Amino acid sequence: MSKATRDKILATTSSLLERQGYHATGLAQIVSESATPRGSLYYYFPDGKEELASEAVALRMRATAEFARRFLGEINDPVEAVYAMIMDMAEKMSKQGCGTGAPIAAVALEASNSSERIRKACADGYQGLQEVLAAKLVMGGFSAERASSLAMTINASIEGGMVLSRTKHDSDILVSIADDMKFLLRSALQASG
Repeated sequence: MSKATRDKILATTSSLLERQGYHATGLAQIVSESATPRGSLYYYFPDGKEELASEAVALRMRATAEFARRFLGEINDPVEAVYAMIMDMAEKMSKQGCGTGAPIAAVALEASNSSERIRKACADGYQGLQEVLAAKLVMGGFSAERASSLAMTINASIEGGMVLSRTKHDSDILVSIADDMKFLLRSALQASG
């Protein structure tokens, strides 16, 4: 068994969970789409689907937080950085026909009440992203407390905007959120200074 096989199973699971949610994603489909032996799935994830899903969620959210860290690090002004990041997400959603985005929303909604393991993976993932956002805001002059609150608002706005964009097949929803977030953050920064 190889790490590449494990990684392939996780990547396939992550993609399927984003597209179709927890309950619609079956182990047979994961095996088929990852082109890996069924035994590998049980070798790497002996606790089954719940373990696999929670690890896939954690993997996706670590990647999302790392994307945000790199992206936000390229622009000094935190307001412009957050705006540009949301605009980048809108452009990516548009190019993909609004068929992806909100990578763990479906899992969070479907499985959080039935699986403590998955609920925790989702909560930790969202928290990790919020910490990246808050750190950028602190670097830009916000107090730690205000930055934490605003990071939660940004995260909720992006996640909700992605869900609406997917539902309406309209990435301009995220563009509107980017504009509103820019105004909100600029106003909050002026009020704190």
